[in-house]
Amino acid sequence: MYILDTDHLSLIQRNGQEGKLIGAKLATIEPSVEVAVTVITYEEQIRGRLSVISKAKTPEEQVTAYQGLQQLTLDYRSIPIVPFCRTAALEYQRLRKAYRRLGSKDLKIAAIALTNNAILLTRNDSDFGQIVELVTENWSRVIL
Repeated sequence: MYILDTDHLSLIQRNGQEGKLIGAKLATIEPSVEVAVTVITYEEQIRGRLSVISKAKTPEEQVTAYQGLQQLTLDYRSIPIVPFCRTAALEYQRLRKAYRRLGSKDLKIAAIALTNNAILLTRNDSDFGQIVELVTENWSRVIL
């Protein structure tokens, strides 16, 4: 299983060069290998969209903000969301004690990836790279 971190999913959604690199690599994965996101990524993206809506002042800004929220809803129809279950919550508690300086959302994503024996696709090597047992890959850059 591959789990897309919020940064990788956002790059795909923006459809820039990095997102296209990720998409091309995803297209080569065997159909039997699951690609998913975590409910934490869903939370982060929903909060971001709601923040944009709350800051929109003009009718045009409001329309654009709500279009973004609707597009996010459509995006999540096509990708599985891995839950933050009891096992992940216990793993999160362990990680919280071991990696006190890392953010709680990153640690929850890591806990979900670890409890699902998944590879986390992320650009955030500085934080996730500290978690020794977590396997990460960055598909947003070209490796020569």
